[in-house]
Amino acid sequence: MDEAFNNELDNYIDKLQRLKQLRDRKRNILPQKSRPNLSALAIKSTSGFLIHCALARTLRRHLRIFAFPSYVAIFTAPENWELDQIKEILQTVFKDHKDVQVRSHPFAKSKRGWDFEAADWLQYPKLIIVAGEGSIIHQDIELAMTVRDRFELGDTRHVQAVARLRRCGDVTAEQAQFIAQQPAVRLEAIFRVGLPFNVPLERLRKERGRLKATDEVNHIDISVGFGEAGAWASDFEEDINDWRSGNLPWSDVDKGCLLFGPPGTGKTRFAASLAAKCDLFLEATSVSRWQGNRDGALGDMLNAMYKSFAKAKASAPAMLFIDEFDSIGDRNKFPSRHVDYSTQVVNALLECLDGVEGHEGVIVVAACNKPSRVDPALLRGGRLEKHIFFPLPDADARAAILAYYLPTLAAEPTLKEIAARMPDKSGADLERLSREAKRAARKEKRPITIDDVVSGMERFPTLNGGQLYRIAVHETGHAIVAYMLKVGKVTRVEIFDNVSSFATEIDAHGITVTEHPKTPFTTMKEKKNLICMHLAGAAAEEFLFDDRSSMSAGSLNSDFAKATLEAIEMITGRGLGNTPFFLPDAVDKHSHAQIWQDTGLKAEVTEILQAEFERAKEILRNQQNALIRFAGHLLKRKRIEGNALDDLWPGAIYRKIGVSTKL
Repeated sequence: MDEAFNNELDNYIDKLQRLKQLRDRKRNILPQKSRPNLSALAIKSTSGFLIHCALARTLRRHLRIFAFPSYVAIFTAPENWELDQIKEILQTVFKDHKDVQVRSHPFAKSKRGWDFEAADWLQYPKLIIVAGEGSIIHQDIELAMTVRDRFELGDTRHVQAVARLRRCGDVTAEQAQFIAQQPAVRLEAIFRVGLPFNVPLERLRKERGRLKATDEVNHIDISVGFGEAGAWASDFEEDINDWRSGNLPWSDVDKGCLLFGPPGTGKTRFAASLAAKCDLFLEATSVSRWQGNRDGALGDMLNAMYKSFAKAKASAPAMLFIDEFDSIGDRNKFPSRHVDYSTQVVNALLECLDGVEGHEGVIVVAACNKPSRVDPALLRGGRLEKHIFFPLPDADARAAILAYYLPTLAAEPTLKEIAARMPDKSGADLERLSREAKRAARKEKRPITIDDVVSGMERFPTLNGGQLYRIAVHETGHAIVAYMLKVGKVTRVEIFDNVSSFATEIDAHGITVTEHPKTPFTTMKEKKNLICMHLAGAAAEEFLFDDRSSMSAGSLNSDFAKATLEAIEMITGRGLGNTPFFLPDAVDKHSHAQIWQDTGLKAEVTEILQAEFERAKEILRNQQNALIRFAGHLLKRKRIEGNALDDLWPGAIYRKIGVSTKL
């Protein structure tokens, strides 16, 4: 028993001796003579004082680590704090310890790789590294890491202390918390030596109030008017709420989504409204903003990219919105003179997106006009895996957008009528209209009225009887050919006189609405039937009037544009041309110049279009009576839909008396 007791006593004495040695070594970590005069430091630099206080607190947390004979300590600093200033103060703290080396880590690799040799740094037994928040750390440094922590800059007591030392007055805890949220560069402006801090603080509060009001007033209703995008937004909001309540794991929530569609459709405003509705922090950026960082060199662009992702991660739950996403490009299509730069940008973005996958509470939403120009690797599962067409806003969405830009008129019923009469107008168009209406009211020094909005609208001319009859013939041509070739189901045919009837869905004089069933594949015959239907409006005009109008062209949504794109897609995208030739992405379908440089493709497209135009005319020639009868009814009624169409199709009269009709 005595022997056992003596052994325990010896062990206890050994333990005390080890603790004493460790304590003595700790005392030598931060020698008193190295500490600067804090009052003088506060007078010299507000940010320097706050950095020194944050360093002291962080280093005290890890005294045991600094007692080791060797270590690698990595400390990250919040965005907007200069790493060089932090490094300089750290070097001052450890200036009497020659074996301690302090380094600032680059944010990411440059074009040539890492700008330092990890082996050169790791030869020092005691290494302290300062890195920006979100930095990608060299893998060898990370492998050797002993401790990693974050400098908490802007502690309430530290802010109060610097205010007293600079003789700026007493700062409350609430004021200190607000000041601590400001960028480091603003601190010198807030705490001027010998001057009260209240004036600049009040200006900051007013500025923040204006920004908050701008952000929170009348976010657009994203649940209606945006098609599939609105449906996805509703599902995402439900998932976020379930995740917050603990009923859904983050792995079941969408991490990335690509919105694509025409320019100016309001994708940015949509994302901002979705983030606000889901109570997510919004970090909105764009590829051009990354590119425009400093000199636009590769390292500068990558730094800007990494910082966007880091800010979203640090602010989770958050949404990172990236506009102009198709500017990233495709590694398989880069010009040779840019291939190295562009490939590294794509690779870095892939790395960032993969990093989001494992970070709870961050979703990436990107927007572009042409998804075919985006590298496929960025759009696969686990990255931007959800792809949603973002259309031009419909009447309801246009009303919501106008209400957003004109909040004082949001309750006006006429605002919805105005929105309904502006088909094919983008969010940017509606913003411009709102801006012009506000300008008109400012000039007369009065509040804005609904008349200001009406005055800024585009005026559509009233159509006479002859013009309306031509439009009726045009739309009837589409409808009859669609019916005869079974190109879906025609549900509505309509013309607009701009007096009693107005276009609300597309910017056109008339519309033929057809429902197309979803099929697992398509055939050459079905593709040609669709092209024939698109060309049938112009064919009807040429057949009856021996002439055709400009109604079939003029925009990417016009009849001829649709027929041309269908023919190009049929040949280059479906392998349904004159030969079995097919090579994916051999032709950029969005580059008109590139398409028509391919003379073989141009000739084949022309052949298809001409043949289907003639076929449409032949079908309508055989159904001349039905064409004239249908057009006459449409001219009279302006709108025909549902069961009323059944009495106007070719052969309807014979079917009523039981006579079989076949084309």
